[in-house]
Amino acid sequence: MLTVTTSWDDGDVLDERLVALLDKYGIKGTFYISKDYRKNRLSDDVIRSIAARYEIGAHTLSHRLLPTLTSEEKRQEIEGGKSWLEAMLGVEVPMFCYPAGQYDDESVQLVREAGYKGARTVNLFSLTTPENPFLVDTTFQVYPLPLRLVPGGGIYLGKALSTLRERGSAMQSYGLSPWSMRSFEAAAKAAFDIARKKGGIFHLWGHSWEIDQYGLWESLEHVLYYMSNRADCRYITNGEII
Repeated sequence: MLTVTTSWDDGDVLDERLVALLDKYGIKGTFYISKDYRKNRLSDDVIRSIAARYEIGAHTLSHRLLPTLTSEEKRQEIEGGKSWLEAMLGVEVPMFCYPAGQYDDESVQLVREAGYKGARTVNLFSLTTPENPFLVDTTFQVYPLPLRLVPGGGIYLGKALSTLRERGSAMQSYGLSPWSMRSFEAAAKAAFDIARKKGGIFHLWGHSWEIDQYGLWESLEHVLYYMSNRADCRYITNGEII
């Protein structure tokens, strides 16, 4: 049986749109929220509302890149993000996500010492159960690939071409065909099909503000619908992986 999980970073107000989609298709998710990063951050009341149905994870206080900080600054960011959310929610916050996926050995150790149960990276194309609960990898990111119509006609390139250059070989190693890489929707569905054959953990993640920026809401909804209500899948939060 395939395990399916999703996660969504930063805590932008557009996360409410993600919540609506997850509600619609019955897919679980974890929302990693920073206190002082997004200009339009979710309000405390909305975070509490989301926490009633989904897992909330910490994402530091201000999304500073941990390897660039002093030991004390790292500790303040890591512990502060957890304390802030737990005071707001009145429950334990067991999961952490490294800002921009950047970490070093000291950061991992400080996350452990802060009392978290696990931490998520942004490493892609993994289906395996993590050996180290503080290095939970992912499978696929909601991110643009070339074939996508833009307002006024035409095909979106730009960031999508650099995505192919950066991730193309890894996508092929995962088992994706060049044709499936034509769009995010096609690639995500193909990646999910491969995961159903191989088993393990399929972990989809992204940023709501980035989904909006690249006009991927419709494609994401198609992917979530495709992933949903599968008898051979179980749907869990990131924390339940641990």
